[in-house]
Amino acid sequence: MLEWKPRRLLGVSLGVGVVLIILLVDGLLLGILRSQPISFLSFALGFLTVLSLFIVATLGYLIYGLLTLRYLIGRDSVVISWARRQETIPLATIESIELLAGLGDRIRRRRFCLPGHCIGWGRDDQGREVLLYSTGPRSDELLITTADTSYVVSPCNPSGFLSAVRARRRLGPAESLERTRREGGLAGLSLWRDGIALGLAAAGAIANAGLFAYVALRYPHLPGIVPLLSEAGQVALLGPKDELWGLPAIGLTVLLANTILGFAVHRWERLVTYCLGAMAVVVQILVWSAALKAIG
Repeated sequence: MLEWKPRRLLGVSLGVGVVLIILLVDGLLLGILRSQPISFLSFALGFLTVLSLFIVATLGYLIYGLLTLRYLIGRDSVVISWARRQETIPLATIESIELLAGLGDRIRRRRFCLPGHCIGWGRDDQGREVLLYSTGPRSDELLITTADTSYVVSPCNPSGFLSAVRARRRLGPAESLERTRREGGLAGLSLWRDGIALGLAAAGAIANAGLFAYVALRYPHLPGIVPLLSEAGQVALLGPKDELWGLPAIGLTVLLANTILGFAVHRWERLVTYCLGAMAVVVQILVWSAALKAIG
């Protein structure tokens, strides 16, 4: 197959630059946290730091996708490869392939397009879905149109790519192919399309983060010794207030363990995933109840 690559320098440079800036800010936040007493402000700073790590992971995946982006022209198809994803477009289904710069405002909407890396989706002027695997600029972009879906690509040599596709199409199909998308790795797991599993995981995460926030909010105003366990309305156990952090920590441990295990078995036993997610949510309710009894 003939391989064509896009221009990657701008997208990779910006992506790496943003990651480095986020990590630098995280370092500054951690330095501030070390000198701050435990409070809701320190929780908020810590939460932002943790959240930024998810952003760094997402940007890292996008950079990886950009570094692996390439377009392959075979005997009967054009294959777009991005990260572990492969879009196969049979040549027989292509209605047209044109330079996007000469088509005016053909693409009405674009989503998730960053400078130097446009991996997302949109709609054209006829309401047709458009999938974008481009690095721009618009002068380098080609629009591949099929009956129900269009694709925007940006090989380094668009005119050469265009000529190669047209030459293969003139040969006629050697075999019948279907348009397919193959997604490998973590992004290809079926759980990302399971609203129940994701909803349970999100509910547990929100409840647990809320408990950390609640303890942090009340912590500065608590006495040094607090009730840790109550039975029948009577205090059964006293202890230092530092031990209150064990409650959200227990919830977090159960949440992480159940979520990881549930996601691992989701492909084979969805019901087990749902049960594990529900159990994690129940544990959050129990530790919330214990915290409210301890500190009101």
